[in-house]
Amino acid sequence: MLKPVRNRRSDALSRVGWDQLEALLASYYRSEGYDVEHVGTGATAAKTDGGIDLKLRRGEQFVIVQCKHWNAMKVPHNAVHELLGLMVNHGATGAILANSGEFTKAAIEAAQKLGHVQLIDGDELRMMLGPIREPAPAFEVRIGATDGMPAAVARRVGERLLSAAEDRIRYGTAGRGRRAGARSLMAMFAVKIAAALVFLAFMAFMTQYIVRTLQSTLAPTVPRATVVPVRAATPQTVSQPSR
Repeated sequence: MLKPVRNRRSDALSRVGWDQLEALLASYYRSEGYDVEHVGTGATAAKTDGGIDLKLRRGEQFVIVQCKHWNAMKVPHNAVHELLGLMVNHGATGAILANSGEFTKAAIEAAQKLGHVQLIDGDELRMMLGPIREPAPAFEVRIGATDGMPAAVARRVGERLLSAAEDRIRYGTAGRGRRAGARSLMAMFAVKIAAALVFLAFMAFMTQYIVRTLQSTLAPTVPRATVVPVRAATPQTVSQPSR
């Protein structure tokens, strides 16, 4: 069961996207003299990244890096064990698990006990990257002064929920064999389809809402016809001519 963080941050780093976080870390390690290969989904746009976002090489060093952008929940110890297995499978000399938030106590103890896996939490990550630029505000579709909903914000929230779902699926299937891996891929595919359907339904609703609002705003006002009562004609008496 995931545990909530003790200190939920609200700064520029917490507001950037997970793909931007990968790019920031790639730039940092390039400045440190590493040959960086960005293999995460933030650069390749692939469906999965195999649990590795960056591959660092410098001399005889070969380090794999996994980036986490968890600001609400702590990263559990499962991530440490998974990254250690990936390090062995790829023949790496070390591994780094970087998170913009916090780790559980079990994750910290597992990294210290197993070795070869370095944990970078949100405090250390902010010291490494230094001040970063505030992300551009999300584009909002608005009608008038008070109506409308931020479509880009909804998309960003959907991406983060999808990322968290993928992490849960990935952790839940670690070490269960090829069948579990196939089930995890199918589950991830189903999650992405559901997220796409929700987004399409949201956009359809917004389109209808905008059309109805524009029609009601731009429709010309037709003045009502004034009904004037018509009085009945008074019969006139025609006098007969005198003989």
